[in-house]
Amino acid sequence: MICPKCREDSLADFGMMEGVEIDFCSGCKGIWFDAGELAFYVEAGEDVPDLATAVSRGRGAGCNCPRCSTTELVETRYIPNEPLLIDVCPSCKGVFLDSGELPQVGTLAARGGIVGMEKVWQTAKALESKGYLILGAGENK
Repeated sequence: MICPKCREDSLADFGMMEGVEIDFCSGCKGIWFDAGELAFYVEAGEDVPDLATAVSRGRGAGCNCPRCSTTELVETRYIPNEPLLIDVCPSCKGVFLDSGELPQVGTLAARGGIVGMEKVWQTAKALESKGYLILGAGENK
């Protein structure tokens, strides 16, 4: 798939991790989650809490969805009043996380008492074992 950040065909299937197919960019180290995958992965009720409001309050990310190709992603806060910005497709509801954002999502979800961080750290370790540096992953291992 075309990575929304690199704009190259560098977003590829990394394999299954905890029941979720990880689409990982070898260039920018971003991760694509199809609708429902991020929520399943971090054991949350939904990919983005209050998605409709988040999308309406977001702004164009300046890049297209790797799944829909022509729909512009929306940059929005993962949780209101938190600084973490993620990219969401308003059409297919997929989520793109930049390098280092998966551990942040895991931390925010855990703060809400909705996730065990073990899945996030296992993915970070698996990516690191393939030679990728995951920023922020070493903070809580």
